[in-house]
Amino acid sequence: MFSISNKHEEFFDYLMNNAENFHRGAVITKEVMKDVTSIHLYIKEVVKLEHTSDKINQDIIMKLCRVFITPIDREDFYKLTCHLEDCIDQLHGGLMRVSLYHLTKSSPAAEQIAEQLELMGQELTKIFALLKNIDKNEAELMERANRLSKMETDVDNIYRREISRIFQGDEPLLDVIRWKDILGTLEDTSDEVEQLGNVIKEVTMKYA
Repeated sequence: MFSISNKHEEFFDYLMNNAENFHRGAVITKEVMKDVTSIHLYIKEVVKLEHTSDKINQDIIMKLCRVFITPIDREDFYKLTCHLEDCIDQLHGGLMRVSLYHLTKSSPAAEQIAEQLELMGQELTKIFALLKNIDKNEAELMERANRLSKMETDVDNIYRREISRIFQGDEPLLDVIRWKDILGTLEDTSDEVEQLGNVIKEVTMKYA
């Protein structure tokens, strides 16, 4: 049954909650990449974050099926929530790989990428707080979304340099395999964030 009593501004709150979940995951990633042996301290929280984020995503989708009037089109909320969930899933995947591979030595490049992901998380929390008033915040939304693209480029550069380095033949083969996978997942996370930023720009241009 459709609800037409209000515009359901709480959809933005749901998105904000998942943006905060991504940022928390990025903070954990930053700490873990400084000391990969600390992953066991965070693994329960990492799993809980992923499950909580998935539930929020499903709640948004189910509610979109039940309401008639929304602040922005339902398909735009759907794109935003699904892309944000993809970002969280990729981040979760990177952290789980650290646990599965029993790493003992950190990677400076992974630390640098994690720092960029944490900055991306900061930007996303600010962006989703601004989305409730797109018209008023158009310029800032576009500026912050563009920052996400710049950060993604920085991650790409770090990733390429490190992949080139570990394939020079000086690293143990097993470490090469492990870090290639982990670094690739972290780089994919930044790609997902950039794609989310592009959706944010589309939504901003549509409604501003």
